[in-house]
Amino acid sequence: MAKSKRKLPKKIGGFKVPKSVRKSTLLRNMLASPVGRDLLANAITAGAGAAAAVLVRERGEIADATKSAAKTGAKKSARAAGLATDMVQSAASAMMAVVSEAAHKVLPEQKSRGDKDRDSRARRATH
Repeated sequence: MAKSKRKLPKKIGGFKVPKSVRKSTLLRNMLASPVGRDLLANAITAGAGAAAAVLVRERGEIADATKSAAKTGAKKSARAAGLATDMVQSAASAMMAVVSEAAHKVLPEQKSRGDKDRDSRARRATH
């Protein structure tokens, strides 16, 4: 079996890349084209910005949770986990917004059903 020319490493920046991501043909194809790379870069940047915004907004609570996690245990740890969840959700939402916006720019606009009906009536009237 021949090896793939575009192979992703198992670790990037010290973080393990899951096998499903490394083997993804969609991701490989996106990385192979300049437009795909630009889209991925914009999505990652938007996700990082959204995650950072959550951290900045809640930095006092995060500091309190990490300092007193050993003292109060579950309550503060649960709040820190909740903040982490908010951060991930915010990042994912921002990334999807970037991808959605890029898709709307690339794909042709669809006419609404009413527009299609008007166009077909206008064509019939002229023939």
